[in-house]
Amino acid sequence: MRYLGGKARIAKKVVEVLEEYRLPNQVFVEPFVGGCNITPLMTGGRIASDLLEEVILFYMALQRGYEPPKVVTELEYKYLKDSPPSPLKGFVGMACSYSGKFFGGYARSGDRNYALNGYNTAKKTAPKIQGVDFRHCSYLDLELPDNSLIYCDPPYTSTTNYSTGKFDSEAFWNWCRGKAEDGHTVIISEYSAPDDFVEIWSIERNLEMRTNKSSTEKRTERLFMLKTKENE
Repeated sequence: MRYLGGKARIAKKVVEVLEEYRLPNQVFVEPFVGGCNITPLMTGGRIASDLLEEVILFYMALQRGYEPPKVVTELEYKYLKDSPPSPLKGFVGMACSYSGKFFGGYARSGDRNYALNGYNTAKKTAPKIQGVDFRHCSYLDLELPDNSLIYCDPPYTSTTNYSTGKFDSEAFWNWCRGKAEDGHTVIISEYSAPDDFVEIWSIERNLEMRTNKSSTEKRTERLFMLKTKENE
């Protein structure tokens, strides 16, 4: 699904790295599932969570055969923005929003049908998420199986705030340190990381800049792990 900071275009490459670092019988855990680009491509046991209840309700509904609408009007979009959490709200908030920011403004671009694009993506995603354990919670409250492979794609430092509010990056990195020390394999997507983390992979990608004049900006996506004697 379209989502601010989503990894749709590089998902297969990221998954290759994750599977390379995965240990035998590790459950895969994605605490910031967002647009759900990585989890569907992972093998084995999978847990995915998000702080946005609407997003989790949408993916759980997809598992049960839910089909989102192919057309969403701006009036419907505005109504749903203030409605209670529901699978429909989760779909519209992602698929029909400007730049994929959850209810960050109704997306419009000529004759492009964003709802239909989202519908088509959802239909392709549904069979790939069967068996995923979806949970609505903060990453801080997520219960983890022992020795998990944890992939984190959090709100990036110094980027647009997400709909859940300002993200405490310092608390997040401390959490990653703690989970790594507990024996989990923790891999983080970010542009940069604290000095006690080491870069294990990177890729340069073009980011579309939504302005009056279309343009692109190059950014380097990186994967990090806590430094150890083995990866220094």
